[in-house]
Amino acid sequence: MGILKKHIYTLILLFGTILPSAAQELSSHILNELITAGKKNPYQGIDAKNFAIITIDSIPFSNTPQHSTAYLDFKKRSVVETTFKRGGGRWNYSNGKASAIGKEAYDEFSDFILQFSQNKDFQINHTIFPFPVNVFVGKEQTKRKLIMPRDWDPMELTNLYPQMIHFKSDEKGNNRKIYIYQKGRVASMYNFIRINKNWYMIEKFEFE
Repeated sequence: MGILKKHIYTLILLFGTILPSAAQELSSHILNELITAGKKNPYQGIDAKNFAIITIDSIPFSNTPQHSTAYLDFKKRSVVETTFKRGGGRWNYSNGKASAIGKEAYDEFSDFILQFSQNKDFQINHTIFPFPVNVFVGKEQTKRKLIMPRDWDPMELTNLYPQMIHFKSDEKGNNRKIYIYQKGRVASMYNFIRINKNWYMIEKFEFE
């Protein structure tokens, strides 16, 4: 197996273990598109080894022939929806027009995470403390740290990852997870929940 194919296979395996099982087929295809050299894909602005993906646990991917993701560009404050359709034994995609990030444009979480990343007070007020950081080596949890507001270091997620992929769901859902890939592997995950129409970050996982 060549180096590139081996890299693709590793990412697909990793990504398949953290997304809802019904979404694995499409997520694997998207990862394949992301890291295949010289191939046009919907996510040209995203680094193939260092990127962030937003998911929702209740993605209804079971039997329908069409699904969507959004390509979020926080620098341009824009979002482009990408529609995937099954055909010819694979997923094919088409891009929509860019529109402004906002509650009406795509998903209110996109608007929230932009504010969360740029305003320390807003971030602290939308984080539940004590904030747990769970450290894993392989499948084994080796450490759990609890962080209080006085020790808080702001997380500039949209500055570090100005482009993200957001798996779309027709269901609103009350959770979002942001998976951070570094050097081609899952390095961390941030978990968010929605309470009384407000989003809060509740925990972080680090994978060593």
